[in-house]
Amino acid sequence: MRNLKKFLALVLAMIMAMSLMITANAANVTFEDDSDITEQFEEAVLVLGGLNVFKGTDEGKFNPKAEITRAEVAAIIYRLVTGDINDNQVKIYADYNKFKDVSETAWYAGYVGFCANAEYIKGHNGYFYPMNKVTGYEALAMILRAVGYDQAGEFSGSGWQVRVASLSKQKHVTDTVSNDDFATTLNKAATREVVAELLFRASLIPQVTYSSALGYNDKQGIIN
Repeated sequence: MRNLKKFLALVLAMIMAMSLMITANAANVTFEDDSDITEQFEEAVLVLGGLNVFKGTDEGKFNPKAEITRAEVAAIIYRLVTGDINDNQVKIYADYNKFKDVSETAWYAGYVGFCANAEYIKGHNGYFYPMNKVTGYEALAMILRAVGYDQAGEFSGSGWQVRVASLSKQKHVTDTVSNDDFATTLNKAATREVVAELLFRASLIPQVTYSSALGYNDKQGIIN
């Protein structure tokens, strides 16, 4: 876990550095369809794409409005947390068979295995449903677990979506995706550009540790 935190710190430093470069050079083009990216999500898409954390298609496109699957989100989180942007080590985790519907020969097995072992992702009744479209709430829960939240099981049980949304707003992760119908936005299948935005914003908040006595500690104070 200590090595993972070192990897994460390095990747986040790269993210912030590249973010500054992209902000200074708006003409930077990463994907052929970058003109289709919603303006407020462009920085997130170009930064994560430039880092090779969030990959495009073989045709050089990002497909920003396309919906994204649970398996794809697991792959993106894996690359960001481990720093293994070329997926050199992902096969190590392919035989972590926690879910009945994740074969170790599937392309996503290693990503899901890693994230499940780290408890970033959860299934239901032994199934992960890797090819299902991920909702905004589900994506946020996965991403916030990678930051260190859900140690007290707050993203489970009745009302978990409300708690995920509340924490996300508190940490400004959803500032650019909020609108008058916020709950509906998060409850539907998330697009690739929205997930890029959520992941990018969450990556800029401090990692947290947890204790039952003190709650969450982000090194800047205690968060109950």
